[in-house]
Amino acid sequence: MKYLLINRHAESPFSNFNVSDHDRELNSKGVSEASMMGQRLMDKKILFDLMLSSSAIRALTTCQIIASEVSYPLYEICVKKDIYSSNIDSLKDIICKIDNSVNFLAVFGHNPTLHMLSEDLAERKIERFPTCSMAYFELKINSWKDLPNSKRKMLFFDYPENEQYS
Repeated sequence: MKYLLINRHAESPFSNFNVSDHDRELNSKGVSEASMMGQRLMDKKILFDLMLSSSAIRALTTCQIIASEVSYPLYEICVKKDIYSSNIDSLKDIICKIDNSVNFLAVFGHNPTLHMLSEDLAERKIERFPTCSMAYFELKINSWKDLPNSKRKMLFFDYPENEQYS
């Protein structure tokens, strides 16, 4: 059994036109979103063997904040620049190459790819995938390479403004 968290980066403004898209930072709301979502993961007692992040500043910072909340060592975060420009197929390829000793994986990146991957794995439409959204899946596989054809279920979908969070 494997578990996969798909996590979109927290809020990041578009207002600074002197900064490349890759180098956009989180705003204060984004920092708060990431911290809150990390606390929700701790409340659910969800920890990770590996946290994988896009190299984009906003995704990596989101990953680092959540890692801090769940006591994951920051120096163990694996940064993959290919996540930044990935599509659903290339992101699946990245995940399929994860070492099988990893049972609990978190992937931090960007829309629309993460939204589309979450819908694909859930086999249903997810209306919105706002900043800092997370979809958590149980995968009935022993090897990450079996992800595309896996039997799976979405255990939860959460986001900062989720009023149903308890």
